[in-house]
Amino acid sequence: MSRSMKNVLGTAVVLASLVFGVAACGPEYDRTEISAVKGQGTLGGTVNTQRLDLPHGLAITAHIAVWNDDNEQMPLGVRSKDPSIVEVNRAVNDRNYTFIGWQQGRTEIEFLADGNVVLTIPATVTAQPELP
Repeated sequence: MSRSMKNVLGTAVVLASLVFGVAACGPEYDRTEISAVKGQGTLGGTVNTQRLDLPHGLAITAHIAVWNDDNEQMPLGVRSKDPSIVEVNRAVNDRNYTFIGWQQGRTEIEFLADGNVVLTIPATVTAQPELP
């Protein structure tokens, strides 16, 4: 291989590395925040970044946001691995989600940022508490 060909190839490799490096240096997922959790009075139900607990037949809503390392909100998705146990729906307002406990059991809830799963929490649907 000629010296000029080696120089051209070397320059191409350096340029490709720089282009790839710049493209790969965008903002990345940083954290998930869950707030404004509302249930149905004293019947229970909670969701946070550690777990979801919900009585059978009840629903709770929460405001959920995922943030990147530039402190900007990212596109969000939330889904249940088993919607027959816990169903997840978008609520009326942006980034508000409703969790419905359809039957007793356990599943997992996945939170997605830019289409990638960034957090998975266990979800448990328990029997309804007895009325006082």
